Amino acid sequence: MLTAVLLAAIGSADLWRSLFRGRRVGRISAGLLASIGASWVLLAVLVTTGLGVPLGWVALCLLAAGGWLALTTSDEHSTGRAGRAAVAVLIALVVILLLADRTGLTLSGYLVDGQRDAATAALRDAPLPQIALFFGVGLFLAESANIVVRIALHPRSRVSAATMPVDVDAGLHDDSSHNDSSHNDASQDSSARDEDLTRTDLTRTDLKGGRLIGPLERLLIVAIVLAGLAPIAAALVAAKGIVRFPEIAQDARGGDSLSGTKAEYFLVGSLVSWATAAGAIALLVAAR
Repeated sequence: MLTAVLLAAIGSADLWRSLFRGRRVGRISAGLLASIGASWVLLAVLVTTGLGVPLGWVALCLLAAGGWLALTTSDEHSTGRAGRAAVAVLIALVVILLLADRTGLTLSGYLVDGQRDAATAALRDAPLPQIALFFGVGLFLAESANIVVRIALHPRSRVSAATMPVDVDAGLHDDSSHNDSSHNDASQDSSARDEDLTRTDLTRTDLKGGRLIGPLERLLIVAIVLAGLAPIAAALVAAKGIVRFPEIAQDARGGDSLSGTKAEYFLVGSLVSWATAAGAIALLVAAR
């Protein structure tokens, strides 16, 4: 049950961050904090009064979710080492809670009573901790998994110094006899730099659809595999590669230092996204 609370707290907060992304910073801090706080208060009330989970355990889960928010960002890229540390700590916490959590054995409250009196037998017979875990995993896969993917892509999100042209200011200190050639070299370097930066921006823009495709793909994979239709999930993964192939092939023929960037983004991002979906499936199966 605590795993579900932790994932639901993180997932809801990251969904709010995605909704507030792109607005003016002055409005983000107050509105975003108020929205996250309200959703966490609602979550705590439902879990403590509706399921009978001790408030202290819920508070610890919310504290861990706050640590996730502090170490990650919903901006275009994550915070490097801090983001990777957040993912590692989250995985460790999920494993520990999965092995040690026993709060799901003593549930009591109006949500428990409501499930017992449900109209459908399927809802009455389903374990409530498992229902809660499905809810928490769904919230996490919707947006938080996108942040995990951006953390994996972070080292490639900026153009490295090795691929960037020489600083155009370097020629300003040469001899006067080389002023013309230095000026020409600086102009060429500046043009090359603009081209590389433009290609980087185009890569980010062209692949922005992954923010929508990724969550849908992960949720579909989890649902299809849990339904026992793994071959359909494999076909879905293959279809994604076929659809993206023309775009990636065109990028590979770019002829500059950033050629193949989209292919790298697609490969790394897809593998991390699929691994996250596989982890969600393993978590849901282990909790049965």
